[in-house]
Amino acid sequence: MLQPYRLSGSIRSFTTRSILLQQFLTPDELVSKSKQEQVENQQFQSQLRQKQVPYSPKTLSSHTTIHENHKRPIPLNVELLQYKPLRLPQTHGDKVATLNLRGYNDDDLIRMGEFALRAAYYLGIPMSKLTSLKTEKRLYTVIKSPFAQAKTKQNFHRTTYNKQLVAYDANPEVVDLWLSYVNRYKLNNVDMKATVIAREGSNYNEELAKLEEFELPQAYEGLEDPVAQKVKELLQSNDFKKAL
Repeated sequence: MLQPYRLSGSIRSFTTRSILLQQFLTPDELVSKSKQEQVENQQFQSQLRQKQVPYSPKTLSSHTTIHENHKRPIPLNVELLQYKPLRLPQTHGDKVATLNLRGYNDDDLIRMGEFALRAAYYLGIPMSKLTSLKTEKRLYTVIKSPFAQAKTKQNFHRTTYNKQLVAYDANPEVVDLWLSYVNRYKLNNVDMKATVIAREGSNYNEELAKLEEFELPQAYEGLEDPVAQKVKELLQSNDFKKAL
């Protein structure tokens, strides 16, 4: 068995099957094997077609759209992808979060912004429109030749697009769920930065002054991890209480 090795910061491993035990097929055996696999594949597909359950819906709503090819209704959330994202009306107009999108492709920013708007609609978060911020344009001039005395230069243009979304009137738990969902399925070439706004009462400082000891969650109890022990020590220190 070959041991995995490390290359460029990632772990790669070989298969445990020995190369010496691999049996090579003759041309005739390879042709017969491919024909047998093709026949088995056709038999499998025919069995799938024979076992299809006929579609017979019990009830259809007034907004249901039937597809022309397979005569099945299109889900409402799939049909809404053809239109602009829906937005809920604001109740109080309290800003709870701001999501800034940044990237080099304007189409990717629009696609990511619409995805965030649709997710917020299904979670019940009132949102603003996808607004465009100031576009940044930069010009880089470098020497085209590797020699320092070269006179030929080359210009490079870089355009950075910025867009913004604002969330209103939502609980902090729902906002955290929305941001975690959007961050999980984000595009690699789109940079996102979220600012969450929290509101506390006017006597927040007085309540903190009354606290003599911070209670840690039960998840920290019984842990032998040195990092968790250090976090517990810092949270219970007097310096942390003064800074808070």
